[in-house]
Amino acid sequence: MPQGGLGGAFGMAGAVVGPVMMLALALQKPGPVRVLAKAGAVSPESARKAATLGLQEPPLAPLLRSGVVVREPDGRIWLDARRAKLRQWRIGAIIGGSIMALGLLVAVVLSI
Repeated sequence: MPQGGLGGAFGMAGAVVGPVMMLALALQKPGPVRVLAKAGAVSPESARKAATLGLQEPPLAPLLRSGVVVREPDGRIWLDARRAKLRQWRIGAIIGGSIMALGLLVAVVLSI
Protein backbone atom coordinates (compact mmCIF):
# COMPACT_ATOMS: atom_id res chain seq x y z
CA MET A 1 0.00 0.00 0.00
CA PRO A 2 1.62 3.34 -1.05
CA GLN A 3 2.01 5.95 1.61
CA GLY A 4 0.90 9.50 1.03
CA GLY A 5 1.93 12.75 2.59
CA LEU A 6 5.04 14.86 2.58
CA GLY A 7 7.38 12.37 4.28
CA GLY A 8 8.87 11.22 0.99
CA ALA A 9 9.37 14.78 -0.23
CA PHE A 10 11.19 15.75 2.97
CA GLY A 11 13.35 12.63 2.71
CA MET A 12 14.33 13.48 -0.86
CA ALA A 13 15.08 17.08 0.12
CA GLY A 14 17.30 15.86 2.95
CA ALA A 15 19.21 13.64 0.53
CA VAL A 16 20.07 16.72 -1.53
CA VAL A 17 20.47 19.35 1.18
CA GLY A 18 22.82 17.25 3.35
CA PRO A 19 25.64 16.89 0.79
CA VAL A 20 25.20 20.49 -0.39
CA MET A 21 25.63 21.78 3.17
CA MET A 22 28.71 19.60 3.67
CA LEU A 23 30.21 21.01 0.47
CA ALA A 24 29.40 24.58 1.54
CA LEU A 25 31.13 24.04 4.90
CA ALA A 26 34.18 22.53 3.21
CA LEU A 27 34.46 25.46 0.80
CA GLN A 28 34.39 28.04 3.60
CA LYS A 29 37.70 26.84 5.03
CA PRO A 30 40.70 27.58 2.80
CA GLY A 31 42.38 24.44 1.52
CA PRO A 32 46.06 23.55 1.71
CA VAL A 33 46.80 24.96 -1.75
CA ARG A 34 45.39 28.37 -0.86
CA VAL A 35 47.13 28.37 2.54
CA LEU A 36 50.51 27.54 1.02
CA ALA A 37 50.11 30.13 -1.75
CA LYS A 38 49.09 32.83 0.72
CA ALA A 39 52.06 32.00 2.95
CA GLY A 40 54.38 32.27 -0.07
CA ALA A 41 55.60 28.67 0.26
CA VAL A 42 56.06 28.16 -3.48
CA SER A 43 59.66 26.93 -3.71
CA PRO A 44 62.10 24.80 -1.72
CA GLU A 45 63.67 27.98 -0.36
CA SER A 46 60.35 29.32 0.96
CA ALA A 47 59.02 25.94 2.21
CA ARG A 48 57.31 25.90 5.60
CA LYS A 49 56.35 23.31 8.20
CA ALA A 50 52.74 22.18 7.88
CA ALA A 51 52.12 22.67 11.61
CA THR A 52 53.15 26.35 11.46
CA LEU A 53 50.51 26.91 8.77
CA GLY A 54 47.82 24.99 10.66
CA LEU A 55 47.64 22.25 8.02
CA GLN A 56 46.69 18.70 8.96
CA GLU A 57 48.18 15.60 7.32
CA PRO A 58 44.97 13.99 5.90
CA PRO A 59 44.12 16.85 3.49
CA LEU A 60 47.76 16.98 2.35
CA ALA A 61 48.05 13.28 1.44
CA PRO A 62 46.43 13.41 -2.05
CA LEU A 63 48.28 16.63 -2.86
CA LEU A 64 51.60 15.05 -1.87
CA ARG A 65 50.85 11.95 -3.99
CA SER A 66 50.02 14.07 -7.04
CA GLY A 67 53.10 16.26 -6.62
CA VAL A 68 51.10 19.47 -6.12
CA VAL A 69 52.63 19.77 -2.65
CA VAL A 70 56.27 18.76 -2.27
CA ARG A 71 57.76 17.62 1.04
CA GLU A 72 61.42 18.40 1.62
CA PRO A 73 63.63 15.91 3.53
CA ASP A 74 63.48 18.12 6.64
CA GLY A 75 59.65 17.94 6.65
CA ARG A 76 58.92 21.40 5.23
CA ILE A 77 56.36 21.58 2.41
CA TRP A 78 55.84 23.88 -0.55
CA LEU A 79 53.35 24.32 -3.38
CA ASP A 80 54.26 23.50 -6.98
CA ALA A 81 52.05 26.19 -8.53
CA ARG A 82 52.35 24.81 -12.08
CA ARG A 83 51.15 21.35 -11.03
CA ALA A 84 48.39 22.90 -8.90
CA LYS A 85 47.07 24.82 -11.92
CA LEU A 86 47.21 21.72 -14.14
CA ARG A 87 45.39 19.65 -11.50
CA GLN A 88 42.73 22.34 -11.14
CA TRP A 89 42.13 22.35 -14.92
CA ARG A 90 42.03 18.53 -15.06
CA ILE A 91 39.48 18.31 -12.23
CA GLY A 92 37.40 21.05 -13.86
CA ALA A 93 37.46 19.22 -17.19
CA ILE A 94 36.38 15.96 -15.56
CA ILE A 95 33.52 17.62 -13.68
CA GLY A 96 32.47 19.65 -16.73
CA GLY A 97 32.57 16.58 -18.97
CA SER A 98 30.54 14.58 -16.47
CA ILE A 99 27.88 17.31 -16.26
CA MET A 100 27.71 17.54 -20.05
CA ALA A 101 27.39 13.74 -20.39
CA LEU A 102 24.64 13.67 -17.75
CA GLY A 103 22.82 16.52 -19.51
CA LEU A 104 23.06 14.68 -22.83
CA LEU A 105 21.74 11.50 -21.20
CA VAL A 106 18.79 13.39 -19.70
CA ALA A 107 18.06 15.03 -23.07
CA VAL A 108 18.09 11.67 -24.84
CA VAL A 109 15.83 10.08 -22.21
CA LEU A 110 13.38 12.99 -22.34
CA SER A 111 13.21 12.93 -26.13
CA ILE A 112 12.08 9.29 -26.20
